[in-house]
Amino acid sequence: SPEFCRVLLEAYPGSEQIPNANGVLPLHCACAKGSLATVEYLLGLFPVAINHATTGGMFPIHYAIECTTTRDNPVAAVAVVIVQFLLNCDPDQELKRFQGRSLLHFACQMMEYNDSNIETGIQLIKIIFDAHPEAIEDNRIASNIHRFHQQVQAFINGELVYARQANDHRLMTTPDDNGQLSLHTALQN
Repeated sequence: SPEFCRVLLEAYPGSEQIPNANGVLPLHCACAKGSLATVEYLLGLFPVAINHATTGGMFPIHYAIECTTTRDNPVAAVAVVIVQFLLNCDPDQELKRFQGRSLLHFACQMMEYNDSNIETGIQLIKIIFDAHPEAIEDNRIASNIHRFHQQVQAFINGELVYARQANDHRLMTTPDDNGQLSLHTALQN
């Protein structure tokens, strides 16, 4: 909690800026545990921590994304809010890559999605997609789609259709048999 962090920081001022041996800052830990109030507090004290990568290359936003599949549903739901908060704090968060994968790919490839957390996972994927829709065109996503959870595959396939239409001006400006443009169809789905 932020209150407990305050107590610890009074005992050791500046410790919010000190990484452990793996380059993990307290902000990474707060993101991993699904504590929005603590994330807000630590980010307020040390704003550049949002752009700090661990020695393994993970940013705080990656820890929050992982939290959606490795924790129970209430914490996973908070992790979605944390991801949205981090994206709102720094628009460049959407461009953070881990092992060459975009945030969208990183979120899609989580193998731990199951019936109990897939809705939260899809919500998370949609938030990341909305922040950086161009990421859908990453060839690594399309080439690995068979490895994703079935609902993630359905979402990605649907968005790929729209992305391809958006790249084809003729498709964007030609009505279908019902007189609807691609925009009409996209807004109805």
